[in-house]
Amino acid sequence: MALAKFTPDGILDACAEEVLANGGDVRIADIASRLGAPTGSIYHRFGSRQELLVRLWLRSVGRFHVDYLAAGDQDDPERALLAMAECVVAFSRDHQLDAVAMTLYRHSRLVLTAPESCREDVENINVGIHDRLAVLAERRYEHTTERHRFLVRLAAAESPYGLVRPYLWNSVPASLPEVVVASSRAILALGD
Repeated sequence: MALAKFTPDGILDACAEEVLANGGDVRIADIASRLGAPTGSIYHRFGSRQELLVRLWLRSVGRFHVDYLAAGDQDDPERALLAMAECVVAFSRDHQLDAVAMTLYRHSRLVLTAPESCREDVENINVGIHDRLAVLAERRYEHTTERHRFLVRLAAAESPYGLVRPYLWNSVPASLPEVVVASSRAILALGD
């Protein structure tokens, strides 16, 4: 049995390189050219340009979640949350193509617009993250309220991502992890 010359992962890799070079306005013809493949090889594996971009987004988010959840696998909840915050920066620095691909969509909008072939994957992509953050909020604060859960999401995810996002297309400043951890620590303290 012959191996496929143009694999789905190879196509997604070429797509990620095009996204880094040209943003979300990538064309299938440019991806095919970068890959050295006919456009038909791409459409054979991905039904549309949108499906290709959504699959790239899903793969990148999934890769990030592996590192992010591992960073938060610590006994002390505050240390876990700060490690998760720092992981946002480390992943963005070490996996630029994935970090940039994660900017293609906002989850809340993609749930409404994803192709049917991707819809269930999009709907469920963040379930494990939300569950972990909820558990860490319960462990971090004695009497957890919705405000505490909000502070945990802000400290471990939203603030770190907001701080690193401007640097995704260039290089992440060496001092950014320290800034992110200090910011996240201060946000968590607001719930004490």
